[in-house]
Amino acid sequence: MVAQGRRKVRGPVTSVTMARYFLAALALILLAGCEMPTQDPVVTAYNGDSVNIIQPAFTSATDAELLALANSICQRGSKKHAERVSARILPDFQGTEFLFLCLNQR
Repeated sequence: MVAQGRRKVRGPVTSVTMARYFLAALALILLAGCEMPTQDPVVTAYNGDSVNIIQPAFTSATDAELLALANSICQRGSKKHAERVSARILPDFQGTEFLFLCLNQR
């Protein structure tokens, strides 16, 4: 003889259950409002002929903003403009390192 199981009938939604749903929804809304702090790109090296710039992870600096920063650094020396030649992803989610060459002519 095979025993047939009965389905458990759920009772009405209680105020304790509603309070749990409310707390879970409130926690979700509060966490969704959190924002990660932003960081500006960092110039890590300059030797007159090249500039290294690190763009930290989870930032939104555009290529134009990075190029403008590199141009401003290159113009402090005798060179006129910068040109990006390479990008290297750094370990442990530190960001991306960009190498710009400082040139006299375009």
